[in-house]
Amino acid sequence: MKILIITGKLAEKKVKNAVKKYDFVDVHIANISVAAFLTPNLIIKEIKKLEDKLGKKLKDIYDFVLVTGLIRHDLKKVEEETGIKCYKSTRDASDLPLLIENLDKIKLSTKDYADLQLLEIIKKKCEEEIKKAEEQELGEGDIKIGSLKVGDKFPMRVLGEIVHAPWLNEKELEEKVIYYLESGADMIDLGMVSNENNKDKIKDMLKIVRDITDKPVSVDTLNTTELIEAINLGVDMILSVDGGNLDELLPYLKDSDTAVVVLPTNYKINYVPETIEGKIKSLEEIIKKLVYEGIEKIVADPILEPINNFGCNFIESVIACREFKKRNKIPLFFGVGNVTELFDADSNGVNALLAAIASEINANILFTPEASAKCKFSIKELKIASKMMFLAKKRNSLPKDLGFNLINYKDKRFDEEVTFNRYNVPIIKAEEDKKQILDEGSFKIEIDRKNKEIVAIYFNKRREPTLIIRGKKPKEIYETAIRLNLIKKLDHAAYFGRELAKAEIALKIGKKYNQDFDLFYNEFWNE
Repeated sequence: MKILIITGKLAEKKVKNAVKKYDFVDVHIANISVAAFLTPNLIIKEIKKLEDKLGKKLKDIYDFVLVTGLIRHDLKKVEEETGIKCYKSTRDASDLPLLIENLDKIKLSTKDYADLQLLEIIKKKCEEEIKKAEEQELGEGDIKIGSLKVGDKFPMRVLGEIVHAPWLNEKELEEKVIYYLESGADMIDLGMVSNENNKDKIKDMLKIVRDITDKPVSVDTLNTTELIEAINLGVDMILSVDGGNLDELLPYLKDSDTAVVVLPTNYKINYVPETIEGKIKSLEEIIKKLVYEGIEKIVADPILEPINNFGCNFIESVIACREFKKRNKIPLFFGVGNVTELFDADSNGVNALLAAIASEINANILFTPEASAKCKFSIKELKIASKMMFLAKKRNSLPKDLGFNLINYKDKRFDEEVTFNRYNVPIIKAEEDKKQILDEGSFKIEIDRKNKEIVAIYFNKRREPTLIIRGKKPKEIYETAIRLNLIKKLDHAAYFGRELAKAEIALKIGKKYNQDFDLFYNEFWNE
């Protein structure tokens, strides 16, 4: 096989470095600065010029041509006029080796870049690896919670807590459960309400969840009456057993299949150990009593502490988790939400790092609610992080280039450095017009998170609402507005497009949208 890659002058060095180890790949630099400016006609011109130079047809030398860069045209015309197949490669030259090494699995296209196919191939391979691991039998220290295997041989499981579940009506609870499942939760936790007894609501809540999914369900409370009711109703797991409620719960746990999460505390007498050894010893004593009574489905929660917490701090709590796991072959509970919810940082990177720490200390359950706006998408983030860490550990590799990533707001690589003086044209400093002339009508833009839509309400010149345009994408909304002749001024059209784009970003990343205000307005972005 022999391949020719055509690119522009700016990308020459990058492309040549990317393919230098492949002796069957040649690179031709077109007479154009940016590869994205290449069109089918320009590519045809370059091919003919190269054929004249070589004195033979390219189709007699190469199997096909790959063109780099963000080319928007269909390249079918190139083959029709030159006889050699011509396809789009990856959008970034750095991914060319990945493409070349997976050519047997890729269906190259004249219309679409190969990136998405490559990503799907890698992800599929990773998912198959994880699926194979899921088929393993339980080993020492592993348990089954419902039908879910939990232990060191399996990926860390994500337990999503529905906060204040008894306060939700049936529809709200259903929607929350479905959202958690779609986000990747392996287990659903019904968080009860402190200082309330909602024992009578547990049966209905369990029915609602179990009508939707067969994934394990847990009940999270320190109210002994609620815990007993949950056990009697056959809940898959309870959070939590401690020194204060152990004796009351034992008679009910003996005859049940309910897994128990154990805390090192005794809230009955307000005892909370603050040292590493104190946490471990208290956990071991409670677990010893449970094992003696024949209870085997035990998960230990040494309690992951918030950052800069009074008493036992975050680092000490991580060490307590690690040391407990070293001494005990018992699944380990890692309360990620204890950190993310009490840390004013976007959850994305925090969850990734906490999952990495959890993996290193052999934790097995990652627990989180999504109580605050900054922790929106935490379940999805932890699920992805769990897959990344499982694959990295299994392959003994770094958690990168695994087919999964949590790079949501930045990019893996920077743009190439470009200089604008190469165009040799005047540079004009941009300025806003001081005088604004309003259009005949105006739009109020909002976002509908439930339906994942952007909503544009049109007001006539008397400022009366006359219609609403709804849509998923800015393009379909502004094209509808133009088709209905609702926008007559160019500056209004530009403004409308800008605001729709902001609304789309806000909808995707869970950001609050305020029309006419910057999407990212804080000291970090506006120094």
